[in-house]
Amino acid sequence: MKQLIAISIFALLMATGFTGYSQDWQTPVIDGYGRIKDFKDAEVQPDSAATYKILYHITADKHKDAVNVDLWHIARQINLLGISGVPKENVHIVAVVSGPATPMVMSDEAYQKKFKELNPNTDIIQKLSSYGVDIEVCGQALAEFEIDHKTDVNKNVKFTLSALIDIPTYQMQGYTVMF
Repeated sequence: MKQLIAISIFALLMATGFTGYSQDWQTPVIDGYGRIKDFKDAEVQPDSAATYKILYHITADKHKDAVNVDLWHIARQINLLGISGVPKENVHIVAVVSGPATPMVMSDEAYQKKFKELNPNTDIIQKLSSYGVDIEVCGQALAEFEIDHKTDVNKNVKFTLSALIDIPTYQMQGYTVMF
């Protein structure tokens, strides 16, 4: 009988997924992207009084949850900072896009014409831009991919001369580079 009770308790715990010991994933600031779990007992926590100046150089054409993995990580970072009480005005993030990642900044129309589908990054780019993330694309990379900077780039993305200029410029302004 004790064995039957133990098996029943074990089965119940397995069926419920140990919900008493876990938290749900959430996307508190950038809805739908960069899911997080909040751990108030973690040793290192964001400083809600600090100013965060962060620079991402996005070159990879890799995906997580159907969007560019680096955009997804930016959303995660914003969600982590937000849930920890860091005010939006203290978060300054720049994403410089170049290399194989370049086509992700195309407008839906241009992307559809080139790849026969809508750009899966349009929604996350819009949400990050609305939050205040500066998303910039390297003009040299656009030229390499034959993407017209005047007609083919998402309206939420800024056109710049080159990532080779952008990155050191932001570093000289005190931005920390995330890899």
